[in-house]
Amino acid sequence: MDVNSFDRAYNSSGFKLFAAFLICFCAIFFLAAFMTGRSEGEIFSKRVNIAVRAIGHNLLLQAGDSTSIVLPVVEKSKGVFLLEFDNEFVFQPDTLVVIVQRFLAKTELTKYTVTVHECNRPGIVYGFEINPPVSSIEACRGRSQPKACYKIEIAFADFPRPTDLNSQIAMMISGILSVLAVVLISRNLGFKKLKPLVEQNASTQNENNPVLTIGRFVFDATYQSLKMGEETISLTDKECRILRLLNRNIGRLTLREELIQEVWTDEGVITGRSLDMFISKLRKKLSADPDLRITNIHGKGYRLEIVHDSIVQ
Repeated sequence: MDVNSFDRAYNSSGFKLFAAFLICFCAIFFLAAFMTGRSEGEIFSKRVNIAVRAIGHNLLLQAGDSTSIVLPVVEKSKGVFLLEFDNEFVFQPDTLVVIVQRFLAKTELTKYTVTVHECNRPGIVYGFEINPPVSSIEACRGRSQPKACYKIEIAFADFPRPTDLNSQIAMMISGILSVLAVVLISRNLGFKKLKPLVEQNASTQNENNPVLTIGRFVFDATYQSLKMGEETISLTDKECRILRLLNRNIGRLTLREELIQEVWTDEGVITGRSLDMFISKLRKKLSADPDLRITNIHGKGYRLEIVHDSIVQ
């Protein structure tokens, strides 16, 4: 595909609609990925929350307390959970280690730190770290902790943390793509409504009707002729095709490359002088209508215009 063919395909309404729907699909994909990741993260947090609550319940049972309440588990931040109790109790460090490892094994999290604090005092009264295979730390095992108000904090080193930046980027990309898709679709669907009336009529005539009105001429593409009153002017095949293309874009620039591609597409390489020669011939044949003008846009192409400067004094 040459450059001109690519340009025409790129600027076609079909391509723009395809691009718009492709952008919509990408926006939906990014949004779905973000929402799915967020939902899975929330479910996992709730699963860990339940496991931590089960730790509190079993710790109280081991202390002989089956009636007091385990307060709601608080997720202080991602991967950090706080377990609190309604009443004071006694616990054995060895028992705490066993219970924690048993229930957290079900979450498949293997690296965490457990610290026990008294409710109204700063500092850590007991703690241990699980970090397999060889770097775990378990302190003060075998010593019973006195009856007191305790709260237990569990911080996970391998807790799956959400990529907040990636989530924001995904949302931003989804928003930008959605806006771009809406703009492309609205511009494409509204393009014909925004065209000047003359251009709409010219485009419709070229597509559906071989007999067109160009200024004071009646242009018959089938018989390759221009007619004004009783006078008929014959056109060659290439003159007819050039005029039809110029009239399709009447009032707008028609690129030289577009004219060459449309008219000489099956004839191999031509020179720009061939196009200029046919334009010169067309100008002479259109000169009977002083309101019609083919304007040369230097280095770019030509524009067929209807002017009204031939006022009889």
